[in-house]
Amino acid sequence: MKHIRPWIPAVFCAFISFQALSSSSRPAGGWWEPVFLSFLPMCFFFVGLATFQLQREIGELRQKLAELEQKKLG
Repeated sequence: MKHIRPWIPAVFCAFISFQALSSSSRPAGGWWEPVFLSFLPMCFFFVGLATFQLQREIGELRQKLAELEQKKLG
């Protein structure tokens, strides 16, 4: 699951974009625009959340690495 988690925002964005493109080709188009624009901020939220989690993990790993280097030198 850890390998899939960063790709969930991209899949969600692709899904709503595909839905919008397939709905726009129909003659009674136009209803999908508010839905697409309403869900678009969720894409940015999901990307920001995944990026925040990855940055937090990187910070924890750097801290552990610094502790290990201090133990090795000390």
